[in-house]
Amino acid sequence: MSESKELVRGTFLITLSILITKVLGVLFIIPFYAIVGGEENLAPFNYAYAPYNIAIAVATAGVPLAASKYVSKYNALGAYKVSQKLYKSSFIVMTVTGIVGFAVLYFLAPTIASITLAQDSKDSGGWSVADITWIIRIISVVVIFIPLLATWRGVFQGYKSMGPTAVSEVTEQIARILFILIGSYVVLNIMNGSVLLANGVATFAAAIGAIMGIFTLWYYWRKRKPNIEKMVATDDTGITVSYGKMYKEIISYSIPFVIVSLNFPLFNIVDQFTHNNALGLAGVPQELHDQFFTMLNMTTNKIVMIPTSLASGFAVSLIPFITKTYATGQLDNMHRQIRTSLGVLMYITVPASLGIMALALPLYNVFYSYNVEGSHLLFYYAPVAILIALLSVTASMLQGIDKQKLTVFVILAAVVIKIVLNTPLIYMFHTSGAILSTAIALLFANICNFVILKKYAKFNFSETWLHFAKIFLFGFIMMLAVELTYFILQFIVSPESKMGALIIVVIGVIVGILVYGIITMKTHLADQFLGEIPNKIRRKLGVIK
Repeated sequence: MSESKELVRGTFLITLSILITKVLGVLFIIPFYAIVGGEENLAPFNYAYAPYNIAIAVATAGVPLAASKYVSKYNALGAYKVSQKLYKSSFIVMTVTGIVGFAVLYFLAPTIASITLAQDSKDSGGWSVADITWIIRIISVVVIFIPLLATWRGVFQGYKSMGPTAVSEVTEQIARILFILIGSYVVLNIMNGSVLLANGVATFAAAIGAIMGIFTLWYYWRKRKPNIEKMVATDDTGITVSYGKMYKEIISYSIPFVIVSLNFPLFNIVDQFTHNNALGLAGVPQELHDQFFTMLNMTTNKIVMIPTSLASGFAVSLIPFITKTYATGQLDNMHRQIRTSLGVLMYITVPASLGIMALALPLYNVFYSYNVEGSHLLFYYAPVAILIALLSVTASMLQGIDKQKLTVFVILAAVVIKIVLNTPLIYMFHTSGAILSTAIALLFANICNFVILKKYAKFNFSETWLHFAKIFLFGFIMMLAVELTYFILQFIVSPESKMGALIIVVIGVIVGILVYGIITMKTHLADQFLGEIPNKIRRKLGVIK
């Protein structure tokens, strides 16, 4: 297989696995919500994940990515013994950091729980510090496994074998979700156990998923190991690299990626540490804090992640192409890749986000239940998806032009903005204030990334801004059409019922796709991003000119 075909195949597999895991990660919340019953009952599960994500990012320390790069580098030089030395020592280091990460999160759990809840709310019917401590300690166990799992995936990628990574990501997610759903159902409906125990079982599912992912990689490793040993046996380069030099190289490369990967987990932990306290200062009854926080960081967040799933695939697939064109000085090709990527991303993400805004109430009901407050939060959160997607993709572009170190400062500045604004905005606007502070911080980060792209990639945004303006204009027209459809349909079916909400969502989505599709094809905007597809549709229908 040629190098280019190998790259395309590998990129496709990774992108597909990301999309599958993202979609599954969104959809599982529907049955899980139904089993556990309501936002407040999901709060312990939600409280556990923000500190867990921080612990994982720190524990892995960017080593998987670095392992991928340097295994690939030394293999290209024929120094297979160095590659072997690198990945074996990486496994040892990641095992140690996993255990250390587990210990730190386990012993910090009471402090995290105390800050999260602002005050123990057991007496008012809410969750206690002891409850949340227990949940966090359960998920801390998972930190033992994840660094090893992530590093092993990095090693496979270093050997240009993307299949094991892709398959293990999917099997990990499937095993996790099945354990969450079956485990919580058994606890609540067969064992007649507590909601807290159901949350504990659901939280432990992350460990089950990680173990399944490790077993998947072990299966592939058994098949690959003989070939790797043959490669090592042919190494006659005489190249040696000391452990000190090896880890100095890895650490210097990986630290920027640690900071970037911490971006959204840090936003979430800021919300977790300030939300309940700020709501208390604003006079919101304590018994509502858990409910509103779950709406913020879980129920609405899951729906908002639907349009951003595309960005994750883009982010992964984009890096090799931009890296290659930048390194070889093909600036025109690189500019075309940047322009097309941003255009395609916005062409899909903008109408999807605006559509979620238009259908916020019935959509929230379809996923969860009829909830006016949750729907309002979803309405405000939906356009933030555009900023999230843009940040993911532009950060990858900066990585491609070797400016990832600048993103460290951008991300850290964005987090500081989030910290400064979060409490006063929550005090003024309640939970919506947390969404607003996130939007402001993300907007700042995206503007910085655009400036860096303009300066170092010498990218001219003039055409891109024009595309963005057209996309937003046509998106708003689509949104008005969907809103009108919703307005008419609510006289026929009730958005308060599950079936009525589903009918409204399905018809609204169809109307949105048709309106946006027709407008963008009539104006030939779609041609800019979808290649020959619009022309094929025009020829087939014979009515859209």
